[in-house]
Amino acid sequence: MKRIALFIFLSLIIVSSIFSISLDEIISGAKELSPTYQNMILSYENSLINIRSLENKDKIGVSVSATVNPLYEERLLSEEKGMSASSSATLTLPNNGNTTISLGAGVTALYDGSSTVTTLSLGASHVFDFTGYNSSDSEDLTLASTKYSTELSKNTSELNFEKTVINTVSALLGYEKNIKKLEKSYNDQKDLVDKMDTLGTYSTTSTTYINTVNVLNQYEASLESAKKQYENAKANFEKVSGMEWTELDELPEPVLDLKVYDNGNTSVLLKSLSVSSAAESYKAQLAKENPMNLSLSGKINGSISDTSSTSISGTVAYTGDNWSLSVAPGVSITKDKTTPSVTISGSWSNGGTQNTNDDDTLKAASNKVLSAENDYRDALSSYFEDAQSLSLRILSWQASYSNSKAALDYAKMVYENEKAMYEYGFSTEKDVNAALLNVISAEYDLKTTILDGLSLERDLKIFAL
Repeated sequence: MKRIALFIFLSLIIVSSIFSISLDEIISGAKELSPTYQNMILSYENSLINIRSLENKDKIGVSVSATVNPLYEERLLSEEKGMSASSSATLTLPNNGNTTISLGAGVTALYDGSSTVTTLSLGASHVFDFTGYNSSDSEDLTLASTKYSTELSKNTSELNFEKTVINTVSALLGYEKNIKKLEKSYNDQKDLVDKMDTLGTYSTTSTTYINTVNVLNQYEASLESAKKQYENAKANFEKVSGMEWTELDELPEPVLDLKVYDNGNTSVLLKSLSVSSAAESYKAQLAKENPMNLSLSGKINGSISDTSSTSISGTVAYTGDNWSLSVAPGVSITKDKTTPSVTISGSWSNGGTQNTNDDDTLKAASNKVLSAENDYRDALSSYFEDAQSLSLRILSWQASYSNSKAALDYAKMVYENEKAMYEYGFSTEKDVNAALLNVISAEYDLKTTILDGLSLERDLKIFAL
């Protein structure tokens, strides 16, 4: 009875010592220590910096400048007579630079007070595009695509890293299971050889004895090979996770939630944005070949001095296909007189041999739209195919999980029966040990199955991104 109690106690130690750390702790620790994961985070942060720079382009642009120059006597340059100062500021509104506002001011003054001139200026311009193309739309699409791509890449990389850690842990458990089975086979075979040596039933030169020893040697070689593979697997785990391997404790239940949307996921969305970007590129080329722009600009200049003056000017220009027309009215106002002016100019060109090249470029742009549309349809089709494949994988895993639990329950039942039979002398210690090994193997199988489910859970999350 004491031997049985000790055996059961040791068995419990073996079973309970297999696992000692949770998978969540392994994954979180790997993220903190893995150079691969840390480099991925750094790449993500750099991408965010680039995104912020693109977003800043949509803000109001401000340019400011100022100058100060001394004035000298014409005859004696070493003698400073006065000074001049000027400053300017230009504001560019966040509409792709189609609207600008400029301000300017200057002053020229002599130190003796004999002359002071102050100048002020205010100007504004705006361009109306009637082609239907707005380059800001293309920039917005590029920014949106960059944002989605960045987040998708980061989240996908993170989930794939978790999968790598999970698969590495699963491989380690497989090697541990294999080693325990080989150790049991080796020890049983060694006991058999020892009994043959002790009892002398068989001659050491007999076929039976030699074959038994050969099987023992094979088990020993297989065991040594398995241990080396196990050490390599631990080294790989350390490379992947940045930490030393320690046995597994708790495993969360996989959450296999498959959601399928009519519009697909982010990967499909990016293909949709590519279609829109290609369409904008086509519009840009069409606008280039058939420009229809109306630009308005105006400026007021004034000077305050003994001979104060004011000038007002403006320009209206229209650019069409191979021709342009502009009208520039203005007026100059002084104390003595007012002088109006107007300038009309225009141009026309037949385009020469450029038309053929433009047509080819436009056709190429149109083909890119069609190609992008085909890519989008392929992506959407692949999305639904992936959904079907994942659905089948879920069903397959659920069956494997159910079978693994049933196998473990059965192994435990057999083990309890063997212990009871051993206590009453109807079973051997070898049979009890074999039943215990089956329990341990079934526990490994269940853990491996759960790990497969957790890896599948990450695939589902990647699919849902």
